[in-house]
Amino acid sequence: MGGIRERVNRLRERGLSTQVYLVALAIALIGPGLLFTAILLGRYAGLERARFEQDARETVRGIALTIDRDTAGLISVLQTLATSPRLRGQEVASFEGEARAVSEALHLMLSLRRPDGTQVVNTALPPGAPLPQGREPYDADVLTAQRPLVTGVQPGAPGRPPTYAVAVPVMIDGRAAFVLSMMVPVERLHQILLRDLTAGWTTSIIDRSGLLLAHSQDHAELAGRPMLEALRGRETGMPGLWEGTDRQRRPVLFVETRTRITGWTASASIPMAMVEASVRRWVMAFSGFGLLALAVSSVLAVRLWSRVAEPLRQLAAAGDALALGQPVPRVSTPIREIRQLADVLADASHSLRSRIAERDQALEEQSRGLAALRESEARFRHMADSAPALIWMTDETGETTFVNMHYEYMFGRRAEALVGERWREIVHPEDITGFEAIFQAAFAARRPFRAETRVFDKHGAIRWLLCEGVPRLDDRQRFLGYTGCNVDITEAKLAEAALRESEERLRLALAAGQLGTWEVDLATGQNRLSARSAEIMALTPAREGWIDTVDPADRPALDAAFAALVAGEGEYRTEFRVRTADGSVRWVSAEAVVQRDAAGRPRRVIGIHQDVTERKRAEDHLRLLLHELNHRVKNTLATVQSIAMQSLRRLRGKEAEDAREAFVARLVALARAHDVLTRESWEGAELAEVVAGAVAPLEGPRGRRARFSISGPPLRLPPRMALSIAMALHELGTNAVKYGALSIIQGQVSITWSVADGELTLCWRESDGPPVTPPERTGFGSRLIGQSLARELAGSVTLDYAPEGVICTIRAPLGEAGAQSEEPSGAEAEEAQPPASHAERRQDRPEHVG
Repeated sequence: MGGIRERVNRLRERGLSTQVYLVALAIALIGPGLLFTAILLGRYAGLERARFEQDARETVRGIALTIDRDTAGLISVLQTLATSPRLRGQEVASFEGEARAVSEALHLMLSLRRPDGTQVVNTALPPGAPLPQGREPYDADVLTAQRPLVTGVQPGAPGRPPTYAVAVPVMIDGRAAFVLSMMVPVERLHQILLRDLTAGWTTSIIDRSGLLLAHSQDHAELAGRPMLEALRGRETGMPGLWEGTDRQRRPVLFVETRTRITGWTASASIPMAMVEASVRRWVMAFSGFGLLALAVSSVLAVRLWSRVAEPLRQLAAAGDALALGQPVPRVSTPIREIRQLADVLADASHSLRSRIAERDQALEEQSRGLAALRESEARFRHMADSAPALIWMTDETGETTFVNMHYEYMFGRRAEALVGERWREIVHPEDITGFEAIFQAAFAARRPFRAETRVFDKHGAIRWLLCEGVPRLDDRQRFLGYTGCNVDITEAKLAEAALRESEERLRLALAAGQLGTWEVDLATGQNRLSARSAEIMALTPAREGWIDTVDPADRPALDAAFAALVAGEGEYRTEFRVRTADGSVRWVSAEAVVQRDAAGRPRRVIGIHQDVTERKRAEDHLRLLLHELNHRVKNTLATVQSIAMQSLRRLRGKEAEDAREAFVARLVALARAHDVLTRESWEGAELAEVVAGAVAPLEGPRGRRARFSISGPPLRLPPRMALSIAMALHELGTNAVKYGALSIIQGQVSITWSVADGELTLCWRESDGPPVTPPERTGFGSRLIGQSLARELAGSVTLDYAPEGVICTIRAPLGEAGAQSEEPSGAEAEEAQPPASHAERRQDRPEHVG
C-alpha cells in the first residue's frame, strides 16, 4: 500500500505525459457516445420490459375471459333448467329426466334442493335411490341474494379430486323455491389452462379464499392447497404485477387478474430469465462494441502522440529562454495549436523586454502619484478640522492616529495630545470600561459600532457624546482601521432627563390621587392598563380585556360613551361597576380623551380610572339619611297639623273652617315640595317639576281640557328657592280656586318663566275667570307672596289685580343670593316664617280678589 502511495506522489510531482492525456481525450470523445448508447439501451430495455409485461397481462386476461365464458355457459344451462315449466308445475319426475339428460351431456352432476335442504333431484344417484338430506353451505347465500353463485374449491370425496359448485335459485311466484346446483371438477379448469399454455410459463387459478383451483404444473398435487405467498414478493408499480420466487426458489414475474363472474384470480408466473433474455443479448453486444471502440481509440492516440512530443520539447526549451529574458525562437510543426503557442511565447518574449523599460517609467509616475496622495490627505485634514463634529481615525491595531481640531476646541488640548491611548483622559472614569468593551467587540468582528459616553470638556463640565465608527477597507477589502465621528448630544440628554422627571411627577401625581391610566390603540384594538388601573379592575397588569369585568348592565352606556368620544360627538365621563374574582362589586369612575393624527383621524384613546366605591357608599348613606330626614319632616308636619287641629277644634264658624283648610293645604304643599327635594337628594330641583307638583291638585278631572298652561326652559333651582316658589304657587292657586279664574270651569292659568342676564322671571297669569277687583285688605297669603317670598329669593314680587285676571310676576337673581343650594337651618326657617299671634290667625284668611 505504501509503495502505491509513493508512486502516486512521484507521478503528481512529475506530471502526466501528453500520451496519457491523448488517450484520455480519445476516451472522452468516445465516452459521450457510449454513454448515450447506454442510455438508449436502458430506455429500450425498459420499453421491452413494459411490452413483455403488457403481453403477459393480456395473456392472463385471456385466461380469465375463457374461465368467465365457461362459467357463464354453466350458469346459463342452470338458469335454463330453472325456468322449466315442469319445475314450475311441480312435476319433479318429468324435470328429473331433463336434468339427467343435461348431466349426461355435460358429464356433470346436478342437484335440486328445497330451501330446508331436502333434495328433490340428484343425478349422481340412480333414479329412485334414497336421496341424502341436508343443506349445502352455499344454499343460504343463493337464497338470500337470489342470484347465481360460484363457490371456491371444495374437497372431493375420499379418493376423488376437488370440485367447485355452480348454483342458481329457482324463482316461483317471486320467491326462491329451490336451489339448482352442479358440481364441476377442477380438472375442467386445468384443461383450460393447458389449452393455450406458453412454454416456460406456469399458470394457475385461485379462488376467493386464496386456494388453488387449478395449476398448469403438478395440478393433482396442488389443487385445493393455498397459493405460494412468495410469488407476491415486491410490487413493480403496475397493478397486478409482482416480482417474487416460485416453488423452485427461482426469481419470477408474477402476473394476476380477477375474473369478472366468479371473482377468482387468474395468474401466471414467468421466470425472470425469460423476461430479461432479449435485453441481456443487447447488453452483451453493446459491451463488446464499447471495448473495441476504446481499444481502437487508444491505439490511434499513441500513434498521434509520437508526432506531438518533439514540438512540445521545443516549447519547454523556449520557456527557459523566456525566463532568462532571451529571445524565443519560433517552432515549425504541422500542429496548429503548438505552432500558435510557440508564436505566442516568441511575442511574449519581445513584449516582456518592452515592458521592462515601461516599468522604470511607471515607477517614476508612482512617485508622482504618492505626492498627489499626500496632498489629498492634507485636504482631508483641512476638511476634517473645519467640521463642527469630532472626527477621528485608527490604524489596523486600534490605536488612534488622527483627531481633528474640534477636539482642541472642546477639550482645550492639542489634537496631537489625544492620539494613541491618551483619549482615555477625557472620558468619564465610569464609562471607560463599557466603551472599551463595545469598541473591542466591534473591532474583533470588523463591524460598525455606536455608543454613548460621558466626557469632561475644557471647563471640567460633563458632556455626552454619541460615538459612531465604521471599518475602513482598501480596494482588496483589507482592514485599515476605523473612521468615526462623535456628536455632542448633551442637550438631548438633558431633554431626556427632563422628560423622565416630568413622567415621574406625573406618576407621583397619579399615585397621590390613586388614579390609574389606560389606553386603547384604535388601529390594533390593543388595551394597555397601568398597574393602578389593573389593581382597580382586580386584574393582573398583563391582562388586556378589562372591559370584560364591567357589569353587563353598565356595558351599553360605556360603549355608547366610547363611540361618541371617538366620533367627536361627546365627552367620556362615566361611572360603572366591575365585578372582582371574589364576586364583590366595585364602582369605577373613568374619563378619557381621544388623540388624533394630523388629518383629524382618531389614533388612540387615553384615560384615567379612579376607584369611587367609598364615595358611592357615602352617597348611598347620604341618600338614606335624606329619606330618613324627609320621613321625620313629614312626621313633624303631621304633628304640627294635629296640634293645630286640636287648637282650632274649639273655634266655631266659617272662618274657623277656612283657617283649618288653609293651614292643612299649606302643610301639604310644603310636604310636596320636600318630596321633590328629597328625590333630588336636597341638591336642588327642576323648576318644571316644582311647578307641576304645586298645580297637580288643582287640575280638573281627566278627560277635560287642561286648566294650566306651563312653559319655560329647563332650570335647576337650589332647595330654598324651590321651597319658596312652591309655597307661593300654592297660595296663588288657592286664591284662584276660591276667588279667581279656577273658581269657574272656563278659567285658565298660564305659568311661564325665562332666564335673562342671570335673573329668573316667573309669571302667573289668570284668564277667562270672573272680573277681578283689588282686595280691601291683605291676608296672610298675600303677605307670604309679597314679603316673605321676595325676602327668601332676594328679588321682587309684583301682584297686578287686572280685571281680566290676576298677574303675579316673580323676579329672582340666579347668582350667589339666589343660587345657594344649602338647606336652611332651623333658626333661619323660624326667622323666615315667624309664628302668627291669635289675632293674626283670626284675620288670616284669603282675601277676595275677584
